Amino acid sequence: MPIVKLPGGQLRDEIRMPLYDSIDQGPGISPVGTRTFFANVQGKPRSMTNLRQNNLLETAVSYRINGFAIDVDNVYPNLSQALQLIMENSSLRLHVGEKDYWEGEMRFASGRVKSMLAVGNTAPAAPVLIDAVSKVNQHFGDEAIQGVMFPGDHFVDINPLQTFFVEWLCGQGDPIYGMNATELAASTPGVAQRLRWSLSLKGLMRRPVQ
Repeated sequence: MPIVKLPGGQLRDEIRMPLYDSIDQGPGISPVGTRTFFANVQGKPRSMTNLRQNNLLETAVSYRINGFAIDVDNVYPNLSQALQLIMENSSLRLHVGEKDYWEGEMRFASGRVKSMLAVGNTAPAAPVLIDAVSKVNQHFGDEAIQGVMFPGDHFVDINPLQTFFVEWLCGQGDPIYGMNATELAASTPGVAQRLRWSLSLKGLMRRPVQ
C-alpha cells in the first residue's frame, strides 16, 4: 500500500494531478513498432512530461491511478487519415511493479477521432473543380478526463520507487489485419512535421509535506 501517513499519524500532502509523458513521431518515422511512455524522460521539457526519472517516482512519493488517457493533435492535411489508422492498429499495456493492470485497444483509451476540415476548390482543368482539403485540425481523444477509468476500489497504486510504464504497440501485421503500404505512408509525418502522443495517468499524488 502507498504511504499515506507521516510517522506521527498525520495524513501526507495529497493532490489530484496527472502524471504524463509524451512521445514525438517525427518526420519519416513510421508508427509501426513498440514505444514506452515514462521510460525516457530525461531532457524533455515540462510540456512533454512531469516525471523526473525514468519509470519511477521520487522517494516517499506515491500515486493512486484512477484512470488514464492518450491524446494527440494533428494540423497537417496529408495526415488526415493517420490518427484513425494508427488507433485501429495499436494496443496499450499498463504495467506497475511486477504486473500488468490493463491491456487493450488504443481506441478504448482515446475514445474517438474528431476532425475539423476546411475545403477549398482547385481547377486544374476548368471548368472542372476539385475539392481539396486546405486546412485540417484533428483531435485524438474524447472530451472526457480519461478514456479508461478505475472506479471505486479498482484503483491501481504506484508505491514509492516502484517501476511503472505504459507500452504502446503498433503492428503492421498482414494485408488483412494490418496497415498496407498506402496506409503506412498516410500515417508517417513528412518533412518538418510531427505527431506528439501524450499519455496521462489521472489520480492522486501523495508526497512529503514541505
